Amino acid sequence: MALKNFKNHKSLTVNFGDLTNIQGRNGAGKSSIGDAISWVLFGTDSSGNKLDPRPIESEDGTDSTVDLLVSIAGKDVLFGRSQKKTGKYFINEIPKKATEFNEFIENQFDKNLFISLFNPSHFFTQHWQDQRSQLLQYVSEPLNKEILAVMSQVDRERLEGSLKKHSLDDLDKLHREKVRTNDKAYERAAERVQALEEQASKNDGTTFDIKAAQKEIESLHEKKAAIKEENDIRQRAKTARSRMEGQIDNLTDQITHQTQVVQSIKDEKVQELCSTCHQPLTEEAILKVKENRQARFNKEVATGKALVQKVNELKKSLSDMAVAEAADHDELNLIEVKLMELQVKVKQAEQASSLAEDIEVAREKKEAIRKELVTSKGIVDAIKEFKTKRSELMVCKVDDLFTSISVKLYETLKNGEERATFEIEMDGKPCSKLSTAEKIKAGLELIEVLSKQSEVVAPTFVDNAESILNFSAPAGQLIVARVKDEDLNIKTVETEGDK
Repeated sequence: MALKNFKNHKSLTVNFGDLTNIQGRNGAGKSSIGDAISWVLFGTDSSGNKLDPRPIESEDGTDSTVDLLVSIAGKDVLFGRSQKKTGKYFINEIPKKATEFNEFIENQFDKNLFISLFNPSHFFTQHWQDQRSQLLQYVSEPLNKEILAVMSQVDRERLEGSLKKHSLDDLDKLHREKVRTNDKAYERAAERVQALEEQASKNDGTTFDIKAAQKEIESLHEKKAAIKEENDIRQRAKTARSRMEGQIDNLTDQITHQTQVVQSIKDEKVQELCSTCHQPLTEEAILKVKENRQARFNKEVATGKALVQKVNELKKSLSDMAVAEAADHDELNLIEVKLMELQVKVKQAEQASSLAEDIEVAREKKEAIRKELVTSKGIVDAIKEFKTKRSELMVCKVDDLFTSISVKLYETLKNGEERATFEIEMDGKPCSKLSTAEKIKAGLELIEVLSKQSEVVAPTFVDNAESILNFSAPAGQLIVARVKDEDLNIKTVETEGDK
């Protein structure tokens, strides 16, 4: 790798080996070497964060440039990236657009996987859901038959046949819905049985004359219909009176307007000069004007008289019309109450004869719902056990991948349900409690697993490695940066085993 004007380095060339040891004082540029590798590929630092490659005391017009020679599946590729104000990209020294460069990289390896293999600390900086997703994509879930084999016989029998017809999630939804609906149905059925039993206990054997009650009901309906008809007639009369009063008011307004029109014609003065040439009109012309005014006056007076006559006719009709009485609702309400009471009594009397049969039918329905409810609850509980056993087997499969790391994939809620989670533990301690050295070791073990499961081998850059006495080498190249009181020093060795 060749660096020019990149962060701490004005000019630096690094020839990497199986093991590359980088030593120097704080601020000597050790971490920048790791950042340069990720920057030329992805434009980020070694943790996947945005990176400004310019030196601290950069001069305007200075390009920051990194060239990186990589062997991908046995084929050498030279990547180059240069940045001043805008970025420039090169593949095998050929200029490329940013989209072409990025597409080429994406076709070679997944960015997140590469950074996770490159930086032992990166995995732990991701959101727990991303950590979980990245690890579990390489671990297949246990088969149904494997899970059923470790379940209790009762729960196994509840699920074995159903899982051949439905998926676990569909089966869970199906029976949770049945539990929900049958819970309510059972409550209603129990209330129905109780109500019928209470009704039976209140039956003192007294008889009720259903025929007499039905005859009274028929009479009340006839009386109700007669009252409604009478009320309808009153309402129609009231409506007609209101309509006539409205017509009178409207005509009165028209008469007032007509009076004003007649008066305005009466007040008109005959103009004796032509309105155009202002010459005196002839007596014949003046006579025609007066005749026209008189004709209009007579017409409007006649119209007014017709309106007055119409109003008088309407007023006479209104005075001849009887005042509409208010509708009688009180008696109707009393009849409705009486009808309801009689209908309830008739219905109760009709039900009394078959009450014992109704109670038996209600009890049978209640028991059928109870059995279905118990069955669905049993299946829901069996699904919970299935998920628990699946989780246990899944955790075992994941834990088997590691030596000193264990992984928490699920947590149990207060209601007994499981919720997905993710937490790395090492030697019984959660990741948040690990020291820097322990986190690096945990990261290296994760790299080993991710590399093996993904079948991708990539270089690993261990920064701040001075706190670690020894650790197992990853499958790919190892680049180790340690603080040491000396100038920047880079040494490469070809080695195997522990570093």
